[in-house]
Amino acid sequence: MASHYEIASSNHYRVQLNNYLQANGGTQRLSWGNSQDGPRHCPNWIAHAYLDGTECGRAVGRSLEQAKEEAARQVLRHILASKYTRS
Repeated sequence: MASHYEIASSNHYRVQLNNYLQANGGTQRLSWGNSQDGPRHCPNWIAHAYLDGTECGRAVGRSLEQAKEEAARQVLRHILASKYTRS
């Protein structure tokens, strides 16, 4: 298990999340859901990221990839916050 992890300042949050999960319990802990809102020619995508069945990230973007990147960032922040607040 990794003893220390920090979120890198990049736009590759899904890669970072995948790497973290591979080192700490497996990627099967993560699942995704998505939906689309707005007009077909200019949609908003909503990505939902679930960790162990609990929604830990939700984001809206102009593309599904953009929404997933932000949702992945939120999951990483959730993991790190819960990891460092445990007694």
